Amino acid sequence: MGDVKDSLKAEESGAPKRRRKLGEVLIEAGLLSQDQLTTALVECAQSGKRLGEYLVDQAIVSEHDITSCLSNQLGFLFVDLAKEDLNPELASTIPEPIAKRYQAVPLRQEGKSLTVAMDNPLDFEAIQDISFLSGCTVKPVLAARSLIKETLEKIYVKPEIEAAIDRITGDNTEESREELLEVLSDTDQPTEAEIQTLEEETRRAPIVRLANMIMAEAVRARASDIHIEPTRKDTVVRFRVDGLLREILRLPKGVHPSLISRFKILAKLDIAERRLPQDGAIRLKVEKREIELRVSTLPTLHAEKLVLRITDQSKSLTNMESLGLSETHSATIRSFTQRHKGIILVTGPTGSGKTTTLYAILNSIKSTTINLLTVEDPVESNFDGINQTQVNVDAGLTFAIALRAILRQDPDVVFVGEIRDLETAEIASRAAMTGHLVLSTLHTNDAPSAITRLINIGIPRYLVASLVEGVIAQRLVRSICPHCKEKATPDPATLMTLRIPPETLSNVQFYAGRGCKECENTGYLGRMAIMEIIDPTARMREMISAEASEQELRLAAVAAKMTTLGEDGLDKAKAGLTTLEELLRVIEVTSKTESICPTCARIVQYDFVACPHCETMLSRNCMGCKRSLQLEWKTCPYCGTRVGKKKRF
Repeated sequence: MGDVKDSLKAEESGAPKRRRKLGEVLIEAGLLSQDQLTTALVECAQSGKRLGEYLVDQAIVSEHDITSCLSNQLGFLFVDLAKEDLNPELASTIPEPIAKRYQAVPLRQEGKSLTVAMDNPLDFEAIQDISFLSGCTVKPVLAARSLIKETLEKIYVKPEIEAAIDRITGDNTEESREELLEVLSDTDQPTEAEIQTLEEETRRAPIVRLANMIMAEAVRARASDIHIEPTRKDTVVRFRVDGLLREILRLPKGVHPSLISRFKILAKLDIAERRLPQDGAIRLKVEKREIELRVSTLPTLHAEKLVLRITDQSKSLTNMESLGLSETHSATIRSFTQRHKGIILVTGPTGSGKTTTLYAILNSIKSTTINLLTVEDPVESNFDGINQTQVNVDAGLTFAIALRAILRQDPDVVFVGEIRDLETAEIASRAAMTGHLVLSTLHTNDAPSAITRLINIGIPRYLVASLVEGVIAQRLVRSICPHCKEKATPDPATLMTLRIPPETLSNVQFYAGRGCKECENTGYLGRMAIMEIIDPTARMREMISAEASEQELRLAAVAAKMTTLGEDGLDKAKAGLTTLEELLRVIEVTSKTESICPTCARIVQYDFVACPHCETMLSRNCMGCKRSLQLEWKTCPYCGTRVGKKKRF
């Protein structure tokens, strides 16, 4: 006791002091031999366990002996946590991952002094970390490890987590609330020990159950992404379903660090690194389906934001029939797959289903007689019969390097995840020139702009003209829910924004979803693609070589009977598959270069004098003041003359 008092005095005076290690104290007390300590330290280094935990687990030293020894020989106060009045508000002083890592329970705070119950009060590193995070001087007291574990589960927002789980599961049965997600190992076959560990974690740790329920519910809701976002006051969990984010629940701010740490542990990320973005992956089994979640963290103003992209590995390779194509589009794309060389491009913004369309094309091409290779970043889904390569920039494996290697693998068809730069574009062009069919994506708004993008990247015009075999531009629109589908009348404002004269749709019956339990009261269930496809004609290839503008290429494509995005979407709305409001959400309507013919309802350009489809004359000038008018105007806003009338009113 004298040594302890002297050391405490030395600490108060600011003199450095050596903390005695737990092993030394136990040897001095005769509870442990030097050989046992040496063996225990080796085992702890391999297993990652702390010394005291290992000794108790192996029944070498009892928990009572350790606490008694430390209390008697070192003078640390022993507290019985079962009899302590706990203050849950103090949980915010020590983040839950740190409290559980060091088995530390905050008991009392007096000014800048924090009393912390620990099973190893000699752990100087733990005391330093807790002091730094809490901003307080730490006064360690001794407590039994088993009671510390129980206490930590009580004070770290367990009621809030249980309430969050109830909000997620809703009216689901008790069995679904206790549903276990099977975390797959690297071998895809979890061992009995892994499953037993997961079951134990799920039973004892509320935060683990919350993370499991969020993932399980996201899969049930057909979500493509899970967003866990910190705000100043709380944490928001949102799912992206059918392309739109949907708020699922709000959690107390104190839950956020623990929830993020849980997902980081599953993704094998560094839970202590909060200043830099990290990427990882989680592989699960939900209802016997293999699910992969790509995890991305990002430091924000309030805390780390985490997004999980969900990929269902158990889904079969998409086929052409599942895309919801029109007969014309289906026939055109199938003609692309019969070609043996050249470049086929799929364009559109992020999340427009480009990769899904390309997978469907690959599925129609796949055969035992051809060698099909892909370079992707990342690999969206793993399919048999296709040799897929994952880009790894950190290891030096870029699109260009992987593509060069693939060309030495005797390929027949090459799928490049994205043409991002001149180097990748040049190698893809070289592959197309040497008799390979190359499939890839570009980020452009429409089909004609994909041609100009390749030229702007640096590919010569004559090569673009000869190598591009087809361009598919697409968007995804939500489908009307079949369970609550009913007749509906389009909003006049929507028709005006889309520049559709109402009289052209007088004989068309539109539909919309009323909203039901199946579609979460949105009126939509699932998505389908709308497309515009360029199948270059000889005239268009000449125009590309002759430096034709993007607008000229679009007009040539329309003249070659290309169905535009707007026309395809309008056709699907007329067929009762989607709504005009949904079409307005996904297509560009800011351009003033297109309108609708009042006779045949086909899209025409504003500078057209006549409709090329039905030969209707499209006057654009006021009969009174001769100023230019827009097609849907019925009165000249400049002089008041009615369109088609000479007199003024």
